[in-house]
Amino acid sequence: MEDLINSLSWIDSAAATVWILLTVIMFWMLYKVYDIEGRKHPVFRFGVFLLVLVWLYPLYTFIFNQLEVAFAGNLLTLWATISYMQKLKKLPIKEYKWMIPQIVWIIIATFYVGCMLVEKYQMA
Repeated sequence: MEDLINSLSWIDSAAATVWILLTVIMFWMLYKVYDIEGRKHPVFRFGVFLLVLVWLYPLYTFIFNQLEVAFAGNLLTLWATISYMQKLKKLPIKEYKWMIPQIVWIIIATFYVGCMLVEKYQMA
């Protein structure tokens, strides 16, 4: 398990850059929804919730510094991102597929945190 975790350690160094790029994509999606539907549309509001959730992730994982919190946060963010993408599909926005990079990143990060959790409980 340790070898697998070491092979995924690049995630830690890439996280900030990826986080910024995904945030830019989310802002762009919010702009598109706002432009078409306005700020009172439920999809716009859900997108703002998702953006806040993504921005809080580093904060609450750093403060609590627990793998369990990070894993739960990843699962919540993954669910919210998939739900948001499904909601975007119903709007006349063809760029909804731009949420796929965020889904892929969250899956990779969740797998990484999951491996660390397995190792943590194997050593206990």
